[in-house]
Amino acid sequence: MPLHDDPCPMLKHLLIAHDLSAEADLALQRAVALAHQLGARLTLLHVRGEQDELGAVRAQLSDRLNSAHGIEARLHIAHGAVVPEVLSALHSLEADLLLVGRHHRAVAEGFAGTTLEQIAQRCTVPLLLAVQSAPWQSALAALDFSPCASRALQLSASLLTAEARLQALHIHEVARLQADDDPAALAFERDLFDTLLAEEVRHLPASAPRLQACWRAGEREQCLQQVLAETAPQLLALGQHGRGALSDTLLGSLALQWLREPPCDLLLVP
Repeated sequence: MPLHDDPCPMLKHLLIAHDLSAEADLALQRAVALAHQLGARLTLLHVRGEQDELGAVRAQLSDRLNSAHGIEARLHIAHGAVVPEVLSALHSLEADLLLVGRHHRAVAEGFAGTTLEQIAQRCTVPLLLAVQSAPWQSALAALDFSPCASRALQLSASLLTAEARLQALHIHEVARLQADDDPAALAFERDLFDTLLAEEVRHLPASAPRLQACWRAGEREQCLQQVLAETAPQLLALGQHGRGALSDTLLGSLALQWLREPPCDLLLVP
């Protein structure tokens, strides 16, 4: 059962890692909207490998912060390698959420796939990969019996309006051809999930949307892809199993895949 004495943190400081790309601009729009919604402050982080043209870069980033009306926002420029500087800023600035845009391999200083994956693997706070800026109307949270999956569900619920749709997906992982071979095992697993879901509902914030159950039995990737295609969520929330690495215990390999080709905004919660 989830360890609700270890809740997901209140989001009071959002850190957006910006590489001067259009993708990062979308992530900044999401960050500004969340900062307004949560009453949080915002820091825009840019990492430079050298110090030339710093004035022009600072001017470009300052212009982007003009969209942050009504919130406390500031600019932080660091020099060095992207991964250690982002992780260092998370710690030194005491950020509660890291936001990044979709990676793009065409820009040398951008978040190339391996760079983004390294950040995700070592990030100790929730990470939001934002690929669009429209308000979230639907979200899907993958829920197993781990504390990190519980935190992902609870955090996603706190980020949605009461009118949004939130589904909790549980997959009883078996080979596709064996999905119906043991009705007793399926019934037992479903009963456990129903108990888990009832416990999660008890801990949802008062403003959270109604939680809907989604149950599947079969192969993990096939079930997840099927539900994503059927529900088309705007936010996918996953628990990050294991600190220091995206493990393969439930969603790790798929999380890495979705970091490269996200189906929607992706929230990873350690």
